[in-house]
Amino acid sequence: MKKNLFVLAFCLIVLAFSSCSALRNTTPKNLPPLSEVSPILDSIVEEGYQLYYSERANWIATDLVFERYGMDELGRSITYQADNNLWTVCFFDKNNEKCLLECRFDIKSGNTVTLDSICPISTFEKEHLQRKETMLNEAISKYGSELKFAPESFGNPNIDFIRMNDHLTRVYFLQGTIRHDVIPFGNDYSIDFDENLKPIAFRRYHRSLIDSPTKNDKGEEAKFLFHTHLKDNPFITPTDICNFLLYRPKNMDGFMVASEAYNCMFMFSVNQHRIVVQ
Repeated sequence: MKKNLFVLAFCLIVLAFSSCSALRNTTPKNLPPLSEVSPILDSIVEEGYQLYYSERANWIATDLVFERYGMDELGRSITYQADNNLWTVCFFDKNNEKCLLECRFDIKSGNTVTLDSICPISTFEKEHLQRKETMLNEAISKYGSELKFAPESFGNPNIDFIRMNDHLTRVYFLQGTIRHDVIPFGNDYSIDFDENLKPIAFRRYHRSLIDSPTKNDKGEEAKFLFHTHLKDNPFITPTDICNFLLYRPKNMDGFMVASEAYNCMFMFSVNQHRIVVQ
């Protein structure tokens, strides 16, 4: 059985590199001019980073709150972008009446400020929590049957609420993982809500989970990762960027996506902070 799995893995790697090489040597087709594509790619990068900052702030704040409280002492939480550079996470008590901990994450400096003085929940926090609960309930009620995730032994999904503008909030469902040396691509969805908190759009980004190992059997780190997007998902996605940033080894700068729709490669680079067409 192990031998068969090894052969299958080897074949998949060969196919991936063959696809990558083939696309490198072909001319993109149906790809709009770069003057039109570049703003799309830039917006994907920006949204991917916003999603990453939301998740990163949650990770940091969750570690801090569990240093002080047990699960049975905690109620709900909210995460929001206070300004361009600051993300705030608030954890409430079991009855959602008091704020037990507030964590402020500065995305420019990487510094975190923690306020652990217990205080009554504010009007803003209460309204934000109500908005979150309303959207989450609407999402599960309307699209719950469409949301597919890996078993709990792989990792639970993460949920993020990104305010796109004054009229639109995007709720993301991302596949998380507790496994080491793996980046989960796929099992990712978003639901858009209007200003009245009504769901107006649903999107599935990948058709399945792509659990991409970052090391081989010898413990050697991969230099880059690669997966393919079908015609209904032509570009790198914000969810790709977010989970790559969350789970990547420090020395891994980027990943590549083969686009069947445009017959080309898109490469995301952390150092360049952008997506390039190859």
